[in-house]
Amino acid sequence: MRWTKAWFAAAVTASALACFKTAAKKAAEVRECSRITMDAQGAAQCLVLQYKWKQAAALTAATKYQQEQDAIAQLHADSTWRAEAARHKREITDCAKDPSGDMTRCLVGYGWAEARAAATADSLWRHDGSKHRQEVVTCTRQRKMQAGSCLQLYYKWSPDRALAVDDSIRRAQMRR
Repeated sequence: MRWTKAWFAAAVTASALACFKTAAKKAAEVRECSRITMDAQGAAQCLVLQYKWKQAAALTAATKYQQEQDAIAQLHADSTWRAEAARHKREITDCAKDPSGDMTRCLVGYGWAEARAAATADSLWRHDGSKHRQEVVTCTRQRKMQAGSCLQLYYKWSPDRALAVDDSIRRAQMRR
């Protein structure tokens, strides 16, 4: 009798363990579903349909995996960016001389991401803030043309920045 009970207990334990997936097996399933889909939602749906995961667990695992992959990709992009710092400095110098005054557009032309180009242009703009304030004062005193036009023509401001100054001046005049 004891022999039979022991074998029965072992069989039940083995079948119960077979129902549970190992962490390595789960990770492989998440990687497989993430590889064939575009986002965490799609990977979660794949896990539910192909591997019979519960929806909440699938979404949690897929989101965590996607965040890890995004962090690795960002780390790689940042290190590559830092490695090419000398080239980027030359591009910034070239774009500062651009006659259009639109540094963001110029940097995007060199292959920069729009957000990084805009942040760099804004940073350089703030760095020269006192010079720009003086240019605004000079153009505001001139009566021949609007300040925005003067800023574009004589100081090579980008149209966006010059028009923003024009709008600001007009609003201030209306409040008087």
